[in-house]
Amino acid sequence: MDTLLNSITKFSLLPPSYVIGMTAAIGFVNYYFIFAVKKPRIHCKEGGFKSFIRQNVPIINEKYWPTMWCFEARFQSVLASLIRSFVVPPAPYIREIFTLKDGGEVALDWLEPIKRPDDMDDVTILFLPGLTGDSKCEYVRATSLAVQKSGFRIVVFNYRGIGGIELKTPRTYSANNIEDLTEIVEHIKSKYPDTILGGIGVSMGGLLLGSFLSSNVQYSHKYFSAAMLLSVPWDLMATSENIEKPFINRFLCSYLAKCLCNLVEKSSTMLNSSSHKWDYNEVIQSKTIREFDSSYTIKLFEHKSVEEYYKMASLHDKLDRIRVPCLCLNAADDPFCLEPDLPLDSADNVENLAIVVTVKGGHIGFLEGIWPFNNHNEFMFRVIDQYFSSIFKNHNYKKFIR
Repeated sequence: MDTLLNSITKFSLLPPSYVIGMTAAIGFVNYYFIFAVKKPRIHCKEGGFKSFIRQNVPIINEKYWPTMWCFEARFQSVLASLIRSFVVPPAPYIREIFTLKDGGEVALDWLEPIKRPDDMDDVTILFLPGLTGDSKCEYVRATSLAVQKSGFRIVVFNYRGIGGIELKTPRTYSANNIEDLTEIVEHIKSKYPDTILGGIGVSMGGLLLGSFLSSNVQYSHKYFSAAMLLSVPWDLMATSENIEKPFINRFLCSYLAKCLCNLVEKSSTMLNSSSHKWDYNEVIQSKTIREFDSSYTIKLFEHKSVEEYYKMASLHDKLDRIRVPCLCLNAADDPFCLEPDLPLDSADNVENLAIVVTVKGGHIGFLEGIWPFNNHNEFMFRVIDQYFSSIFKNHNYKKFIR
């Protein structure tokens, strides 16, 4: 008892700044261990696919340890991009310039597998990046190299005007128009008739892939056999409201809007014409993604309003239309799609789609460990490897296609 009293007395005699610092540090550590370090939750109807995920993607049965010194959502999202920019090596893609039916051009960047597992058929993974992403983006390179190492062929679809390819027609892309994607899928299947096709969609790319998976094209031809959707903004109206909140979210929104405006400015010769349905000067002055979509996207793709476009592009109410085994990964603190915006109740009633939710992770972040500078050990890439390696082994995907 005397020892305890002596310790308290000594602590009380310390400088106030030291006491405040120590108290804050102890509180921070307690918060981290109590609220930040938890096992991911899996939302899926009880049955074969949910059991398969638990057994074959063992990382989701373990606690996810977000990097302690940067687990705040926005910080993790930005830092993950910066770290990967430095530590992920260039991907040795082989580029193919593909001409679309209307004369437009896109770039397809291919990576062949280092070594295909003996018990695996020929598999091609089609990667759809986020809103302004291309094959050189750090998360795309990291994913491509991880998939290649797992024994699969990967091809990155660089959208129109993206990846260093100039626009040949006055048309770019949107979150739900699958016409270009359909041509790319048909091209892959004609180039590799016997390949099994899997898909990865990140952020807006996840919306686009989800739109394809729920389309009549997929129903009729069954092109994709399995898929992953990562950091998808399931409800675009909610996402628009989330990223327009001050101040940090609004900054991220403005940055992405500026990237979209830069795309239009870079293609000014093609997109600045009195014959177009949009006002070029209005478009390039957009300060938010909603403003850009209102002045450009909905006019290009002939939507009545931005609300109609967001409703059609959202996936939160379309989970039951996806018929292939699909694993989704979201962080509950994703500034683009917070936990209340995740369609978890719907996922709990779907047999072949599972949403794995981590408490922390941000948007395309998911850094972990004290020193998150080895991309091969990142949580997201291990989930990708474990899922595809198991779902394509011995045709496991066939068990879960509705």
